[in-house]
Amino acid sequence: MLARIAILIGVLLSTLSTAEAMNFTWRDPGTVLASGPIQLGDAAKFEALAVFSTLDLDSTGGLVEEALQIARNMDARGGIRTVVNPGSSCASACAMVLFVSGETRIVYTGGRLGIHSCRQSDGTPDPICNRDMAANALAHGVPWGNIESFGNQTKPTDMMWFSAEDAECWGFMKWSADDESHFGLACVLEAELRHKKQKPDEVTDENANYILCRLNAGTSLINIASDDEGQGFSDIYRKSCERIAADPKIPKYAAIDIIMWLTLTDPDVLRIKPATLTHNILDSNVDNCWKCQIIFGMSELMNGYPREALNAFRLAKKLVERDTGSIPQWLNSRIDLAKQELEKKS
Repeated sequence: MLARIAILIGVLLSTLSTAEAMNFTWRDPGTVLASGPIQLGDAAKFEALAVFSTLDLDSTGGLVEEALQIARNMDARGGIRTVVNPGSSCASACAMVLFVSGETRIVYTGGRLGIHSCRQSDGTPDPICNRDMAANALAHGVPWGNIESFGNQTKPTDMMWFSAEDAECWGFMKWSADDESHFGLACVLEAELRHKKQKPDEVTDENANYILCRLNAGTSLINIASDDEGQGFSDIYRKSCERIAADPKIPKYAAIDIIMWLTLTDPDVLRIKPATLTHNILDSNVDNCWKCQIIFGMSELMNGYPREALNAFRLAKKLVERDTGSIPQWLNSRIDLAKQELEKKS
């Protein structure tokens, strides 16, 4: 009798776990979508999956130990690429364990990562759990502080969200197996300079790199220049940063950041074919990238196609509002400029 009761309870628990657990769905022969909360038994389900290469993540997180078991199986399989696609969110143990355990890992524009502290049974932060996740992240090449520090700074009931560009800037992403730019140096330096209330070094031919180019670009995620007459408008900046943006070793979102600033400030930028360069960098993801649409719009405007420019700027306006919740005034001014140029042609 007791055995039958135990079996019935086991079946019931299994049914409840399946209803609320992570689902693993095949998107194509090489891609598995992992969606839903991480619950007891999900590691065994993951281990039973056939061979695949890409783990597409869309999850609020869940049990940390179960996530760590999945990460160990990812290591055993080898070569797993983790991605967060446009419109998807990967939060808590999904971001802090599964995403960072990818051999390569990408958040596409329109996707986001969420980080917060582990929670103890009484609802208070769990620093030991945060440390364990940080150790796993460090073993996969993610800077220690990106998990433990952000986790300890954010309450279990809160969430610190990172856009695709934020994720790259802070070092969560790794575009390819030989990518060595994934240590979060850009955002770390930006935070340090802001804390010390210092300006970045001026860009020269000798010291030009993607971090300085972004720090000196007025529309950049990490810009800390103080006025419009700063380094970002100089000929040295433009020419040096054109070279940096075209370097395939540069982080992709950083390159797009620099190219956008160049299209907005450099009257000779067409010589580097910014629209083509942008397409080559992000390929099919350009439709979800508002900075890419700015680049396309400015290129069309400078080439004498105001209608096409206006369409690109309007799409950029929708995307930037989706991604940031606001629309920069300078974008509205570009829309007005495209309208004026269109009226002249009418």
